[in-house]
Amino acid sequence: MKQAIHFGGGNIGRGFIGELLVRSGYEVTFVDVADALVDEINARRSYDIEVVGDTPKKIHVEHVKAINSNKDLDALLAAFVTADIVTTAIGPNILKFIAPNIAKGIARRLEKTDAPLNIIACENTVGGSTVLKNFVYEHLADDIKEKAARCIGF
Repeated sequence: MKQAIHFGGGNIGRGFIGELLVRSGYEVTFVDVADALVDEINARRSYDIEVVGDTPKKIHVEHVKAINSNKDLDALLAAFVTADIVTTAIGPNILKFIAPNIAKGIARRLEKTDAPLNIIACENTVGGSTVLKNFVYEHLADDIKEKAARCIGF
Protein backbone atom coordinates (compact mmCIF):
# COMPACT_ATOMS: atom_id res chain seq x y z
CA MET A 1 0.00 0.00 0.00
CA LYS A 2 1.20 3.52 -0.73
CA GLN A 3 2.22 5.52 2.35
CA ALA A 4 0.99 8.99 3.34
CA ILE A 5 1.97 11.17 6.28
CA HIS A 6 -0.62 13.71 7.35
CA PHE A 7 0.15 16.40 9.93
CA GLY A 8 -2.96 17.17 11.96
CA GLY A 9 -5.57 14.71 13.18
CA GLY A 10 -8.39 17.23 13.49
CA ASN A 11 -11.67 17.54 11.59
CA ILE A 12 -10.13 18.48 8.23
CA GLY A 13 -7.29 15.98 8.60
CA ARG A 14 -9.42 12.96 9.44
CA GLY A 15 -12.73 14.00 7.94
CA PHE A 16 -11.46 15.14 4.56
CA ILE A 17 -7.76 14.68 3.74
CA GLY A 18 -7.25 11.35 5.52
CA GLU A 19 -10.41 9.81 4.07
CA LEU A 20 -9.49 11.02 0.58
CA LEU A 21 -5.98 9.56 0.88
CA VAL A 22 -7.29 6.19 2.12
CA ARG A 23 -9.87 6.10 -0.68
CA SER A 24 -6.97 6.76 -3.09
CA GLY A 25 -5.07 3.69 -1.88
CA TYR A 26 -2.83 5.10 0.85
CA GLU A 27 -2.19 3.95 4.37
CA VAL A 28 -2.22 7.19 6.36
CA THR A 29 0.02 7.98 9.30
CA PHE A 30 -1.47 10.91 11.20
CA VAL A 31 1.02 13.10 13.05
CA ASP A 32 -0.39 14.95 16.04
CA VAL A 33 0.53 15.99 19.57
CA ALA A 34 -2.74 15.00 21.27
CA ASP A 35 -2.04 11.81 23.22
CA ALA A 36 -5.68 10.70 23.41
CA LEU A 37 -6.17 11.05 19.66
CA VAL A 38 -2.93 9.25 18.77
CA ASP A 39 -3.70 6.43 21.23
CA GLU A 40 -7.27 6.02 19.94
CA ILE A 41 -6.21 5.88 16.29
CA ASN A 42 -3.49 3.34 17.08
CA ALA A 43 -5.84 1.20 19.19
CA ARG A 44 -8.57 1.08 16.54
CA ARG A 45 -6.56 1.51 13.32
CA SER A 46 -9.72 3.12 11.98
CA TYR A 47 -12.27 5.86 12.63
CA ASP A 48 -15.74 6.91 11.53
CA ILE A 49 -16.89 10.08 9.79
CA GLU A 50 -20.47 11.29 10.02
CA VAL A 51 -21.49 13.13 6.86
CA VAL A 52 -24.40 15.52 7.39
CA GLY A 53 -26.82 16.82 4.80
CA ASP A 54 -30.00 15.72 3.08
CA THR A 55 -28.91 12.08 3.31
CA PRO A 56 -26.63 11.71 6.34
CA LYS A 57 -24.25 8.77 6.27
CA LYS A 58 -21.38 7.24 8.19
CA ILE A 59 -18.06 6.45 6.50
CA HIS A 60 -15.68 3.96 8.12
CA VAL A 61 -12.01 4.79 7.41
CA GLU A 62 -9.37 2.07 7.85
CA HIS A 63 -5.64 1.75 7.09
CA VAL A 64 -4.63 4.50 9.51
CA LYS A 65 -2.16 4.86 12.35
CA ALA A 66 -0.70 7.77 14.28
CA ILE A 67 2.53 9.18 15.68
CA ASN A 68 2.89 11.72 18.47
CA SER A 69 5.61 13.97 17.08
CA ASN A 70 6.49 15.24 20.57
CA LYS A 71 7.16 11.72 21.82
CA ASP A 72 8.34 9.60 18.88
CA LEU A 73 10.48 11.63 16.50
CA ASP A 74 12.33 8.49 15.38
CA ALA A 75 9.08 6.93 14.12
CA LEU A 76 8.24 10.14 12.26
CA LEU A 77 11.64 10.30 10.60
CA ALA A 78 11.39 6.63 9.61
CA ALA A 79 7.97 7.31 8.07
CA PHE A 80 9.49 10.03 5.88
CA VAL A 81 11.86 7.50 4.30
CA THR A 82 8.99 5.40 2.93
CA ALA A 83 6.35 8.11 2.40
CA ASP A 84 4.81 8.62 -1.02
CA ILE A 85 3.14 11.92 -0.06
CA VAL A 86 3.02 14.30 2.92
CA THR A 87 0.07 16.58 3.66
CA THR A 88 -0.88 19.05 6.39
CA ALA A 89 -4.10 20.46 7.81
CA ILE A 90 -3.07 22.13 11.05
CA GLY A 91 -3.80 25.79 10.44
CA PRO A 92 -1.48 28.20 8.62
CA ASN A 93 -0.17 29.73 11.86
CA ILE A 94 1.14 26.33 13.01
CA LEU A 95 3.19 25.53 9.88
CA LYS A 96 6.31 27.17 11.33
CA PHE A 97 6.13 24.83 14.33
CA ILE A 98 6.10 21.61 12.29
CA ALA A 99 8.74 22.83 9.82
CA PRO A 100 11.74 21.67 11.91
CA ASN A 101 10.44 18.09 12.04
CA ILE A 102 9.61 18.12 8.34
CA ALA A 103 13.15 19.35 7.64
CA LYS A 104 14.54 16.49 9.76
CA GLY A 105 12.31 14.06 7.89
CA ILE A 106 13.50 15.34 4.52
CA ALA A 107 17.14 15.09 5.63
CA ARG A 108 16.61 11.50 6.81
CA ARG A 109 14.84 10.59 3.58
CA LEU A 110 17.59 12.06 1.41
CA GLU A 111 20.18 10.00 3.32
CA LYS A 112 18.35 6.86 2.16
CA THR A 113 16.75 7.67 -1.20
CA ASP A 114 16.38 10.32 -3.86
CA ALA A 115 12.84 9.19 -4.73
CA PRO A 116 10.56 12.17 -5.29
CA LEU A 117 8.20 13.32 -2.53
CA ASN A 118 5.45 15.92 -2.71
CA ILE A 119 4.48 17.89 0.39
CA ILE A 120 1.10 19.61 0.21
CA ALA A 121 -0.09 22.13 2.79
CA CYS A 122 -3.90 21.80 2.77
CA GLU A 123 -4.37 25.04 4.65
CA ASN A 124 -6.86 27.88 4.44
CA THR A 125 -4.33 30.36 3.10
CA VAL A 126 -2.99 31.50 -0.24
CA GLY A 127 0.26 29.74 -1.17
CA GLY A 128 0.27 27.45 1.86
CA SER A 129 2.72 24.96 0.38
CA THR A 130 5.15 27.77 -0.51
CA VAL A 131 4.83 29.18 3.00
CA LEU A 132 5.60 25.74 4.42
CA LYS A 133 8.54 25.27 2.05
CA ASN A 134 10.07 28.56 3.20
CA PHE A 135 9.75 27.56 6.86
CA VAL A 136 11.22 24.10 6.15
CA TYR A 137 14.16 25.46 4.16
CA GLU A 138 15.14 27.64 7.14
CA HIS A 139 16.01 24.37 8.91
CA LEU A 140 17.87 22.57 6.10
CA ALA A 141 21.63 22.60 5.59
CA ASP A 142 22.75 24.00 2.23
CA ASP A 143 23.75 20.60 0.82
CA ILE A 144 20.35 19.18 1.78
CA LYS A 145 18.61 22.18 0.18
CA GLU A 146 20.30 21.34 -3.13
CA LYS A 147 19.17 17.70 -2.97
CA ALA A 148 15.69 18.70 -1.81
CA ALA A 149 15.32 21.09 -4.75
CA ARG A 150 15.69 18.07 -7.06
CA CYS A 151 13.54 15.55 -5.18
CA ILE A 152 11.05 17.32 -2.90
CA GLY A 153 8.06 19.19 -4.29
CA PHE A 154 5.95 21.70 -2.38
